[in-house]
Amino acid sequence: MDAAWKEDRWLLSQLLDEMKSPVALTKPERRLADVLAAPRGTLHPASVLLNSGDYAVRRRLGGRLKEAQWLGEAVAVKHLVGDGAEAEAALLASVAHPNVSHAAHCFRDAERKECLVVMDQLMAKDLGAYVKEACGGPRRKGLPPFPLVVAVDVMLQVARGMEYLHGKKVCHGELNPSNVLVKPRQQHDGYVHVKVAGYGRSGLTKASANGNASENECIWYAPEVLDQDGAAGVKCTEKADVYSFAMICFELLTGKVPFEDKHLQGDKTSRNIRAGERPLFPCNAPNHLVALTKRCWHADPAQRPFFASVCRVLRYVKRFHVMNPGPDHQQGQPDAPPVDYLNVEAQLLRRIPSWQRAEGAARVWDVPFQMFAYRTVEREKTAGGVLVLAGKDKASDEGSDGNSVLGEENGVGTVSPDDASSVSSGTARSRPASSDGKKTPIRKADGKAPRQAGAPRSFSRTNIFETSSYERERDMTTTLTGHQS
Repeated sequence: MDAAWKEDRWLLSQLLDEMKSPVALTKPERRLADVLAAPRGTLHPASVLLNSGDYAVRRRLGGRLKEAQWLGEAVAVKHLVGDGAEAEAALLASVAHPNVSHAAHCFRDAERKECLVVMDQLMAKDLGAYVKEACGGPRRKGLPPFPLVVAVDVMLQVARGMEYLHGKKVCHGELNPSNVLVKPRQQHDGYVHVKVAGYGRSGLTKASANGNASENECIWYAPEVLDQDGAAGVKCTEKADVYSFAMICFELLTGKVPFEDKHLQGDKTSRNIRAGERPLFPCNAPNHLVALTKRCWHADPAQRPFFASVCRVLRYVKRFHVMNPGPDHQQGQPDAPPVDYLNVEAQLLRRIPSWQRAEGAARVWDVPFQMFAYRTVEREKTAGGVLVLAGKDKASDEGSDGNSVLGEENGVGTVSPDDASSVSSGTARSRPASSDGKKTPIRKADGKAPRQAGAPRSFSRTNIFETSSYERERDMTTTLTGHQS
């Protein structure tokens, strides 16, 4: 992202240098050209923006955000006031990630001690409002607000944004749906572009990015952050952000705000959260995502994964659901991955120590290797599971063959205690060999020798189910005919 920004700025500066002649550009236009070509984070006089001629505020988006018209397009402008305005503007300009809301241009009014920050992109609404809209007003009970692959994609984008912020040593402290901005993509397939906003203000102000914070804000804070009065303190950690992320995942998967049934209110809410109470998932929630969410809101912060691990898990979960699409809304359990990706991640963390504490967000060229590592471990676990199942099936077949060979009486096999122990363990005892080396045939209770079927059949996990019904009926008919005779 930074490399692309530098390349674009260099091309723009080359174009502006060609146009910087007294005839080509007026004085205001040259000042505006300097703004566009300047490095990101440079504080320019506010008069350059306010007196540009085409700058006009359209409407207030909520909180400190406004929608304005500038340079022929709609932009989002954040109005910062106070002694910490320049510090927050510098923080917004120091980050650059597709899933993090950041500054494109910064303007300062030194006399009024305020800053106007033109954000990189105008987002449509926050995640909380988008979930309510997707639920169609009144909540549709039992149905998730989005197709599962869309929900996983939103979770992954939020996790990627937080992974980048934590790599920059920036803890959010107020991660909730009102501080996650979304914008529908143009494909009209349900996918949205997600940006994390409202970071870097812990201990300064407690307001959402767009002013649409929920009534009971303590439901988004980790237990170790809440004080005895139920309010969030100034303490902010990476694992506390992971807990808040888990609450966002709950709303994405269920369409319900955590604890929205109102059984926890006031001081009881924070007290019970500190005691370990968590929201309840419906029975049709996908188990593999429920397990990840519960791991992220674990009461012990040390047991919660870092966002780097969350991104790797969600990236592969998304791959599975993209390759195994299901209906948009399912009443039962959706298709689940063949292995537990949390266990895969734990195994890879032991194999690759550098993954245990990632420094910064994963680079683009790291992702293919991570996906390959997941695929390798998944194949190992899947192959191991197939071998175990095949062994159990083969042992079961051998046991059933042993039962039929050991003899029957009134349709029930006559088995000695030793033979019973061998059959119950899933293996058939070999018939004793005679003096000439041949196995002695075991006779049935009526004195007749059993039907010789040639060499014993060998079944694998795949062909065990291919035995035709005709063969089973023929064997049964032969057995009954022998009893009747």
